Amino acid sequence: MFEAKNILVLGAARSGMAAARVLHDKGARVTVTDRAPLESFDVADTKALDKLGIALIAGGHPLELLSQLDLIVKNPGIPPDIELLAAARSKGIPIISELELAYLVTDAEIVAVTGTNGKTTTAALAGELFAQGQRPSAVGGNIVLPLSAISDGKTEDWVLVAEVSSFQLEDCYQFHPRVAVYTNITPDHLDRHKTMENYVAAKFRLQQRQTAQDYVVINLDDPGLRQMPRGPAEEISYSLSAKSGAVCYIHDNFFCWRYNGREEKLAPLECLKIPGGHNRQNALAAIAAARVMGVTAGEIAQGLANFRGVEHRLEFVGQFGGVTFINDSKATNPQSAIIALKSFEPGVLLLAGGYDKGADFGELAAVAAQRAVAVCCYGQTAGQLAEAMTAAGVKEVTQQPDLEAAFAKIHKLAEPGSVVLLSPACASWDQYASFEERGKHFKDLVTGLEG
Repeated sequence: MFEAKNILVLGAARSGMAAARVLHDKGARVTVTDRAPLESFDVADTKALDKLGIALIAGGHPLELLSQLDLIVKNPGIPPDIELLAAARSKGIPIISELELAYLVTDAEIVAVTGTNGKTTTAALAGELFAQGQRPSAVGGNIVLPLSAISDGKTEDWVLVAEVSSFQLEDCYQFHPRVAVYTNITPDHLDRHKTMENYVAAKFRLQQRQTAQDYVVINLDDPGLRQMPRGPAEEISYSLSAKSGAVCYIHDNFFCWRYNGREEKLAPLECLKIPGGHNRQNALAAIAAARVMGVTAGEIAQGLANFRGVEHRLEFVGQFGGVTFINDSKATNPQSAIIALKSFEPGVLLLAGGYDKGADFGELAAVAAQRAVAVCCYGQTAGQLAEAMTAAGVKEVTQQPDLEAAFAKIHKLAEPGSVVLLSPACASWDQYASFEERGKHFKDLVTGLEG
């Protein structure tokens, strides 16, 4: 399929590097481009590409590369309307995502998890549940490892759990998950998708190749998903309420399952160690996906008990001077930050801010007025957030240029017994390459208090 083809991998980063290696192994002639300057690349990465004979062009995406090109594999972070991609389309050059590539090089069955919030925790937890089962499994996609880094050569007995973003789905055409999981749909990435209709359409692409022999797992408690179109796959619904009629639900302090006229208790709620009602919803989604793929009740209970959460998602960092520090850098939109605020008792000190994705902060500010005693806003959205927080009646609102200055300010305000929560409600791209880098910086700031 790829042998002797001239293929351009557009954008390096993790997914680009993984795609380049897979394509090289398939016999393709590969070039990688990235707008970042060469000096910003990890030396080990550049040496690895050089050893494989893969050309790396840094500092931009030259148009002359389009001559005699057979395919472009695009990093999901690259906007679809850059000049090189527009020129490629005019020449009829196919463009696919790294996610599509990952699907094309595997025979494994895929459980794909998408949604606005909760998909990382759901995918990680589903991976833990499958790990207890009888089939070999792995987790990748928008979490841990690019999917192409783990999918290549996997046989049909494998199950791959993939966290999937709307950006990745934009350039998917044959991607066909055995199970498509939706956590929720709320406004997000409108700077990229422009409208909610476009955003929902991108999410729906997860179902576009499914058949009646596949499954789509849907959260009945989410208003946004009630409006989501349905494909031909069998719907497996989940809900916090037994009265909803859902297939997977909670009743009498148990995660329960009713299917084909049979009802069973799968696992006690106490097996789930991560806090919050939203995490019970995430667990229901993961359980539903695992159950339809044959994971037993006993294996589900063991997987729930083993799971300890996801880095950068309501992650306990430490307690210093009686103040608890929580890293929720994965909260890249207002709705996710609202969930974080509601996970703690009122009195939180909130750090929020970052790249402007065109979100509305009104609802977040209203919740912060009830749950936070202070909010320190930083980064590109500092002014917008501060204005919304002040208008909503948050007691103390301050602005700082960056996270480090915001952390210093909020730490001065913290008292023993309080919680300092990094839940930015924004992407990281104004000052960091990723939410992981942002979360690591926050954790470094916290651990620096030891000195």
